[in-house]
Amino acid sequence: MDKFVWQLTEGIFLKNPLFWIFIIVVIIAVLFYKQIVGFMGELWTKEALLKLDKKKYKILNNIMIEVDGITHQIDHIIISKYGIFVIETKQYNGYITGSEYDKNWSLKAGNKKNYINNPMHQNYGHVIALSKKLNLPQDKFIPIVCIPSTAKVNVKSKIPVARNYNLVEIIKSYQNEIIEEPEKIKEMLINSNITDYETHKKHIKYAEKVKSRKQEENISKCPKCGGNLVLRTGKYGKFIGCSNYPKCTYTKEKKY
Repeated sequence: MDKFVWQLTEGIFLKNPLFWIFIIVVIIAVLFYKQIVGFMGELWTKEALLKLDKKKYKILNNIMIEVDGITHQIDHIIISKYGIFVIETKQYNGYITGSEYDKNWSLKAGNKKNYINNPMHQNYGHVIALSKKLNLPQDKFIPIVCIPSTAKVNVKSKIPVARNYNLVEIIKSYQNEIIEEPEKIKEMLINSNITDYETHKKHIKYAEKVKSRKQEENISKCPKCGGNLVLRTGKYGKFIGCSNYPKCTYTKEKKY
């Protein structure tokens, strides 16, 4: 009986096109999980920005510009008479600690603790590029990092760290008029936006290479305090320890 039911069920599933569509969707979701999460994060931020008054705020999404031979992909740019808001979205989940000036932030998810590149540094690079492209001083730009509401954040910074639920509120809190002709600036950025596929492909490849190099650098960081890991020699041979010893006593065996 069980064999009959199994054969019947197997036959129904295998002959049902919806079953195969489901399998394909699952495979795509597994293979492109990070890209999908990143896309959804930017989509949620984009939706939140729609709450802004379109007459006061000019919204541009996914803008790519080239400055000094280097391409910069910027998630969101909001142009208004109150400033040019440069928004970098990140899909981090867990407990995040750090400061504006740290090279890396600490990300603790469950029992695992990792170090992530400080997104404020990346966004500052975008501000410099936009400043050069538009020929405007950097104090006309307001960088913002947007992180999911599910993450807990303890970051010491003058630069706003927003969530989707308070992003619009943070933008509206700036009321000093510092920008003239925001519509003209919007047109300049639209005209500078790179849309061809090959350039985008090269940018993604370059960004992945930079990300990979930074991840390799982070491997040499102490998971307890963020200090550098160095090779030491002890009573029982060589081992890897934290450079902040004796304040930090983290060690691990050297693998040969």
